[in-house]
Amino acid sequence: MSGGPRRRFRASERIVTYLTPPRLSSLPAEREQLEFSSRSMVFPSDGPRLLRAWGPPGSPAVLGVDGTPARWRITTWGLSAPRARAAVRAMFSLDDPLEEFYRLAREERVLSGAVRTFRGLRLPRDPSLYEALVHAILGQQLSVSAANTIKRRLIERSDSFLDVEGVELPCLPGPDALVALGESGLRGVGASGGKARSLLAIAQRERSGAFAASRFRRLSVARAVEALDAEPGVGRWTAENALLRGVGRRDLFVAGDLGLRVALDRFGAVPRSAPETDARAWGDRRYPGWGSYATLYLWRRLVAELAEERRGKPDG
Repeated sequence: MSGGPRRRFRASERIVTYLTPPRLSSLPAEREQLEFSSRSMVFPSDGPRLLRAWGPPGSPAVLGVDGTPARWRITTWGLSAPRARAAVRAMFSLDDPLEEFYRLAREERVLSGAVRTFRGLRLPRDPSLYEALVHAILGQQLSVSAANTIKRRLIERSDSFLDVEGVELPCLPGPDALVALGESGLRGVGASGGKARSLLAIAQRERSGAFAASRFRRLSVARAVEALDAEPGVGRWTAENALLRGVGRRDLFVAGDLGLRVALDRFGAVPRSAPETDARAWGDRRYPGWGSYATLYLWRRLVAELAEERRGKPDG
């Protein structure tokens, strides 16, 4: 969005197509599911099971996805049927050979049970590296709920919504909208001064074409992280998270993430007091080429177990 009038999609623009997902795949059941809780997605009471803004920053289309494990129905506004199917494959990383990760996990005690519990969970993608960077910068050193509050205010302040046949779908503001808000506008929605300046720099760099996913997909992990680390306000944690979500790289073990370190300690893999290099070495040794999925499944196991413990505690 550019910060101007919101975009409206009509029924006449709707196209329906179908996709047969791979055997190991699943759709999110609710917005609160960890991997989707902060993204531009809604679960309307009628129509497609989920709606997601998807496409270039500033001019996204809309995808709706529902269906059975054997056949997904895709409803799109603004994309052709082939492009919609390709977008859904990217959104849910359907082309990742998940069986390879599962073979590694079955030989390793920490995640051997998690791959059964969360069978079919794949890396959830963002449509662009720019969008993933904005999410990661806003999430720096904040809880998920605090970061989501800022994102909600940012979307409301920039009026970044898509109207889809009566359903209001939030979408992350494009670079023009961020620049239009300026530092004072970004600080007004809760971003710190440092984050506001970083977001504006990222927006300007996106305008110049600096974040083409194809480029970062070709680079080695070390060089891709280094390239993003050079951007204002982007450290290693931010770079790795953005590459994981915005490019879909499978080979990033986010060893500096607090939640992942808590999980490794809790499950008896690497003590939290150990240096980050020890955690990174564990991921590289146990899950070569699949560090992103090891990260994802460690997060999911930790969140699920903490939630179960909270449910088991007596009131008061």
